[in-house]
Amino acid sequence: MSPDRSPEEPLAPAALQSRLRTAVFGHRVFYYPTIGSTNDRALDLAAAGEPEGAVVLAEEQTGGRGRRERTWHSPARLGIYVSLILRPLVPATRAPLFTLTAAVATAEALRESLGLQASIKWPNDVVVARRKIAGILGETRGSDPLIREMVLGVGINVNHRREDFSREVLERATSVLIETGAIADRASLLAAILEGFERRYARLVRGQPADLLREWVSLSALPRGRTVVVAGPSGRSEGSMDGVDEEGALLLRLPDGRILRVPFGEIVESSWT
Repeated sequence: MSPDRSPEEPLAPAALQSRLRTAVFGHRVFYYPTIGSTNDRALDLAAAGEPEGAVVLAEEQTGGRGRRERTWHSPARLGIYVSLILRPLVPATRAPLFTLTAAVATAEALRESLGLQASIKWPNDVVVARRKIAGILGETRGSDPLIREMVLGVGINVNHRREDFSREVLERATSVLIETGAIADRASLLAAILEGFERRYARLVRGQPADLLREWVSLSALPRGRTVVVAGPSGRSEGSMDGVDEEGALLLRLPDGRILRVPFGEIVESSWT
């Protein structure tokens, strides 16, 4: 399609479900033309007993956010703004694995459906040509040792033009349209992501993370051995990437050879070349 054409029709539940081949995820959809945050709504629904597999889908978010309460730019009808309700009943220490799962499913869908060379920057960014195209935000409420309810928010820049981003954001963000020059079918892309997520999620709940971790390593934007600076629970640490463990924590090899486990945080500096 020409990039001069207007964005497609609304990403309505019927359009999504006509493309779905999932057993659980996406068959119950709470759809909003405008909402503050899909994650906030999904957390409320989960607390009220909404079953696993339900999704909150919005055309626009007025209060979309990423990790550390950063703002997620969510203009109407241009992106995918969706939150999934999970009830995995696994130890809370494994929560990061579900974020990794969503990142792998998103990167795979962008690669296979649209031919983009998408990769993952730990823990939750999907990037193309070193610029962020999607982000994942996993959230739970309470301090139960088991995850009884969790939501995963996925935000993807799909049909955004360059002028839809501020100059500051454009330096570090991109979209499907910018990368391919064509308007994408958001419903088909979201269906592919839900299908890929469901396959991997089922294995994780059964306690089988090995395949997921191998996929994550193969899709990592920063390969094993790359020097990075990570901001984690103990402050900033510099070392080389050494993969992730079975709970999704980053493994950082320090200059003295010790392995530092970083359960949460972010990569704040890296050598891309």
